[in-house]
Amino acid sequence: MDIPGINIAEIIFMFFFFSISGWAGETIMESIVRRRFVSKGFFKGPYVPVHGVGAFAVYLACVPLKSWPPLVFLAGTILCTIVEYLAALLLENVFSIRGWDYETYPFTKWCHYKRRIALTTSLFFGIVAFCVVYFYWDWGLALVNAIPAKALFIIDVIMISGFLTDAVFTGKKCIKNKMMGIPNKTIGLT
Repeated sequence: MDIPGINIAEIIFMFFFFSISGWAGETIMESIVRRRFVSKGFFKGPYVPVHGVGAFAVYLACVPLKSWPPLVFLAGTILCTIVEYLAALLLENVFSIRGWDYETYPFTKWCHYKRRIALTTSLFFGIVAFCVVYFYWDWGLALVNAIPAKALFIIDVIMISGFLTDAVFTGKKCIKNKMMGIPNKTIGLT
């Protein structure tokens, strides 16, 4: 991935910046809706990689549209909805796990498609995409630029190591459950 003015160490940091902040946002919202603490995401750690992927997709696709804010919102809405739908299919088909169920929320119950995507959340994603393009990407970049190169390398190694370890153990457990016919539960509803 070649993003002008940003090196691989910064890309890794930014991916985790968006993955962790996405986890925090989802966890806060889910905990409020469920009236109890709910750690969102497929993994045990505090990250939701689909947010990292989504942020990069939005940045790459929508920054060229920056002079047309309504188009940024529309493109971000569509792009994030596609990313979310593909993530749902991946979780369901590879791990037999439902990452979310829009049938269970009062604000999405009436406007979802196969429980994987919903109009209201897609519109919210458009707002988030708008924020990513106009200021949130720059906040993350300012943060990464404030970290000395050696410290950034160490942070990246720690983040990648923790994530890969988590991915191996979480994925192995879900695949084992799938092969044994044990249902994997919907994330956030357990």
